[in-house]
Amino acid sequence: MQGANVCFLQETKLVDVSGVFVRRIWGDDYFDFRFVAAVGRSGGLITIWDKSSFILKKEYRSNRFIVLEEIWYIEGWEGVLINVYAPNLFCKQKIFWEEILEVRERSIKFWVMGRDFNTIRNKSERSNFVGLLRGSKDFLDFIEKCNLVDLPLLGRKFTWHGPDNKKSRLDRFLVDEVWLEKIEDFQQQGLNRSVPDHIPILLSHGSTD
Repeated sequence: MQGANVCFLQETKLVDVSGVFVRRIWGDDYFDFRFVAAVGRSGGLITIWDKSSFILKKEYRSNRFIVLEEIWYIEGWEGVLINVYAPNLFCKQKIFWEEILEVRERSIKFWVMGRDFNTIRNKSERSNFVGLLRGSKDFLDFIEKCNLVDLPLLGRKFTWHGPDNKKSRLDRFLVDEVWLEKIEDFQQQGLNRSVPDHIPILLSHGSTD
């Protein structure tokens, strides 16, 4: 993770996470992390961050998200980092959006939220699928109510690759409008996919990732 300030991992399928395990991912000893255990063989989240970049103030965790309120050393701002793994069932997604909105109402600081939302905004974010776009309107409403911006994805059109050449853009970072007013060079880029069915996404700000 050379050069990164924060790392969001989803679908870890781990019931416990040790510092030794995280160090192998991060590459050095100057980190902190929080995790959510998997339930059975599904789920699991890890958020890792560079301790020289952030001071942790508060945290909230559920089985599908990790919320960290932190002070960003680089800019001296208080911000909120949210690692999400949304349900893939339409009936559960609306409840999930409402849960995140409740957190938003309690914390109006600058937000950065990513990354597996398990839904799309419109038909252009899906390939080789037939059927209704269930959940898209609720997702768009959620983004608007949170005052977040979905930055263009550079380098890739889709972030998830499934069987029968099915593809979707399920993963993204949503950035607070206020951040974008203060910092104009935020961008998100799709990276090369290896074994997982989801590609990595890099959110960068100038020389800071």
